[in-house]
Amino acid sequence: MKPIGLIFNPFARLNKKHTKVKLRKFEKILRNNGLVRSTNSKDGIRKVVREFHENGIRILCISGGDGTLSSVLTTYINLYGDKELPLVVPLKGGTINFLSADVGLNYDQNTICRNLMRSIRNKIRLSSIERGTIKVTDSSLESPNYGFTWIDGLPYKFMKWYDIEGGGVGVALKLILKSFLIYLTNANHELFRPIQSSVYLNDEKVPYDSHLFIAAASVKRLVFGFRPFAEEQQPGNRFNIIYMRLPYFKRALYKLPIGLYTSLKTDSSGNYLNRSAQSVKIEGNRGYVIDGAIYGTDKQTDIKLELGPTLKILSFKDGN
Repeated sequence: MKPIGLIFNPFARLNKKHTKVKLRKFEKILRNNGLVRSTNSKDGIRKVVREFHENGIRILCISGGDGTLSSVLTTYINLYGDKELPLVVPLKGGTINFLSADVGLNYDQNTICRNLMRSIRNKIRLSSIERGTIKVTDSSLESPNYGFTWIDGLPYKFMKWYDIEGGGVGVALKLILKSFLIYLTNANHELFRPIQSSVYLNDEKVPYDSHLFIAAASVKRLVFGFRPFAEEQQPGNRFNIIYMRLPYFKRALYKLPIGLYTSLKTDSSGNYLNRSAQSVKIEGNRGYVIDGAIYGTDKQTDIKLELGPTLKILSFKDGN
């Protein structure tokens, strides 16, 4: 029985070049201790997850970005529930790799695998950090998705634009600058148009029927090291929510860049909320992003965010 299963997304940004070489490198590092499988399709992921489960995989390595992580974990949880989920090892193979950064796995993919194998060979107990997931139920889909972040509104529109432009840090910085210029010259641009919907936090309705964006996360740190959330994380108990309306955005625009790293407190007007929650319901959603994966729709849908399973994510202590 092999304890490690590694699923490799060949279309993730860092995996596109020298794909065969990267796969052979993983196989060489893991040797007889692991199964290495490459796939990017939903059917392919389902097949690999079933194979890993049948082989009793206890350590699940995922080479891709956070969108790949969400797809694999969603498939695993929908097939087998939250009983005895494997230890998750996020490998930095994609454009967005905030889960790796959040738990301190800031090494390249091969280094993480080598450190993992060294710990196993030397019978060093593997350390882990717990992170809760967010269960996303979409009324237009047959089954829920699971991830660590969910966003709609302005960031969703930005991510669609970013995806069309090809992705990457350079593209992100260019589009951020363009977005700022668009707002200065045309504040009524579609990018900044509010979303007409009813929002409920813990079954209590927010007293407005439009918002600029909503962001939910069960991790502490986001892309570029952003730490915008005001309340302490409680894995498996609560997740963090930011709710912003256009009036607050206009009034506090100068503070928002600082708020990405130091967090801004809930505003007394109710136009900006920064708090934790156990559930969020959005009636009339027009599209959203889960961990970098874009979900768009031509029709309004109802979305519910709830607590998902708590996962154990590999971490290294004392340089292991």
